Parts: sequence; structure tokens; C-alpha cells
Amino acid sequence: MRVDDGQSSICFLSTWAPAVARLLPNKMSVSRIILLALVSLLVPVVTPQSISQIIQEYDHLDYMKVIKGGKFLTGINDPESDSGEYPMQEAEVKAFYIDTHPITNAHFWKFKEAKPRYVTTAERQGWSWVLKPFLAPAARDQARNVPEGTWWVPVKGAAWNKPEGLGSTVRDRLDHPVVHISMEDAKAFCTWTGKRLPTENEWEFAARGGLQGKIYPWGDRYQKNRTNLWQGKFPEGNTKVDHWEGTSPVDFYRAQNQFGLYDMLGNVWEWTSTRYYDRVVDRKLQEVMYVVKGGSFIDSREGHCNRIVRTAQRMGLQPDYTAQNVGFRCVRSAKAYWDLHGHRDLRRPFIGDNRPDPRVKRQPRHHKKDEL
Repeated sequence: MRVDDGQSSICFLSTWAPAVARLLPNKMSVSRIILLALVSLLVPVVTPQSISQIIQEYDHLDYMKVIKGGKFLTGINDPESDSGEYPMQEAEVKAFYIDTHPITNAHFWKFKEAKPRYVTTAERQGWSWVLKPFLAPAARDQARNVPEGTWWVPVKGAAWNKPEGLGSTVRDRLDHPVVHISMEDAKAFCTWTGKRLPTENEWEFAARGGLQGKIYPWGDRYQKNRTNLWQGKFPEGNTKVDHWEGTSPVDFYRAQNQFGLYDMLGNVWEWTSTRYYDRVVDRKLQEVMYVVKGGSFIDSREGHCNRIVRTAQRMGLQPDYTAQNVGFRCVRSAKAYWDLHGHRDLRRPFIGDNRPDPRVKRQPRHHKKDEL
């Protein structure tokens, strides 16, 4: 019965309503039956959305921006740093595209639907690292055997879709960065989208946003509510000044630099394709590790807990490492796009943050994944 069939519906109701009223034990009035029936006809039926339909609503977070290459200074002038940030060195990168946001749970869910046979590292090994205060109720028993003072727990069942272990879900945080991702998982996703992981120099060049030698993507002075870090006593005294205790939506804070990139610092560490080497150990004796950049929600501004968060900060992780604070974003060579569209001269002038350049007639714009 259609809602717009007004008169026919009323006639139909007036016919069967008296009969129904005689069958009801409480002798409900005919007029009340008709009223209730009309309300049920006029109220639209809401069809529940499937998860496939829901994740499509987050496609606006799946954008890339073109970054003009150039020379810049990597690292920081801090002799006390032991992560390889020091000393500062000159580097050069070619033009490339980079995701404006870290890969979200929605985007990774789409990948898993397209590649149902792909099993992530955490799913294959059956566990992943979770910070003790964040354990799901069903997983708290697994922390009993963890030594006092150890805050990371190898939780059975923890994976990208169960970030705190069995009983947790990402359905209520599809716009948060995907975590529990190994380097292998990140590369598999990038391959599926026709992209790749950034090198450390590409990542840092993009994070700096055109600024040379600054501590943060926006400058030298720390600004509140620009990134998701740990405030307060670690690990159970987070004051949540930045509004979040764990991960946050990738677009919760405004863009961190002039290139219009989000979450370059904080929220989650991000994989790069660059090998990590300790400065004081012979490289031949070192295990295979790769650089991650950006810091995470468990790191801090001053380094009072875990790592100091700044643009140059880096850390080495084994390629099969998975944890609650490790994610990624992708890049793609800009030359591949320009060649595809007949623009072979990468020296064409354009501004890295995609603002209109008076020397270019066609205004640079954002490009969605399917356009690449």
C-alpha cells in the first residue's frame, strides 16, 4: 500500500477496522485503530544500511594532494637524540602525491571486502600488542601474567577490526586510523590501490609543509588541539586535554601544515619504506627494521612518556610488528599522473598546498583514488 493512496487507504481501513475492534480484548475504538494504522502508513520505513553502504560515506577522507619536490633539511639539531634524527642533512625528493589522511578503518574494510582471502599479519599470528588500560573486558584476563611495569599486552584476537581484542569493534570508529597493521599489510593495501608506501624523506618533506628546520609541521611553537598526544601521567592518567584517550578521527583536528595534510603528527605511527639503522652498530649485524614516522597517541610533547613527538622523530620497527598505535598512509609518483594526462613537464609551476597559481591557467585540484 503506497502512502500517496490517501483516500483508498482510508476506505480500506474503515472496512476492516470494526472487525478488528471486535476481536481486541480491550475493545479499542475504531477511530483509534484507524489513527494508528494511518501513522504506520505515513511513517517511512527505514531500511538498515549494510556495512558496505556505510563505509562509502567515508570516501571524502580518501584524497591525495600533489607535493612539489625539492631540496630540504631532514632531521633536527638535537645531539641528545638517539633515534637518528641528528644531525640535520640535506635531502631531495621528486614530485609525488600523498594521502591527505592516514588510511582509515573504513578504507581498510573496503580493501578486505575486495580481497576477502587476504589475512593480515595480526590475524595470521592470532595476536597483537594492546596497551593494558585499553583492553576489552573479554581480554583483561590476558594481562594477569604480564610483569608489573609492562604496559603492552600480547592480546589474542586483537587485529585491525578488533583493536582492543575480542569483544571490541571498529564499527563505531570507521573514521579513525586503521591499526594493528604490519608493513606487509600496508604494502598489500597500497598495491591494491595502485600506490606505495612513502620513503622517509617523502614523508618528512610532506609533513614539513614547505617550512625548513621547524620542530612541528606548523612551526616551532607547540599549539594545543593540533594533534592527538598523551597528556598527564602514563599510562593511566590521561587528562584528555586533546579530547581523546585512544585514537581519534583522522580529520578531528584541522590540517597541520600549509600542504593541507592531516595527522602527520600524533594519533598513530606511520610506516615508510626506508630501512632503519642504528648509528652505533655495524649495519651488517642489525636486524631488518623499517622507519615509522609521526608519533602516536601514547607519545608526548616533551617526551615525559614514550617518544618526543616532532616532525623529524623516527623509530625502527620490524616489518611484521603490529600494535594498537601503528598505521600508515600511501603515496604515488606524480610523474605517473602527469604522463597519463599528457603533462610530461614536472617543472610546470604549481603550489604544493593546491592554492591557485597565477602562472597556471588550470587550477590544481584534489584527486580521488579512482582518478589516479
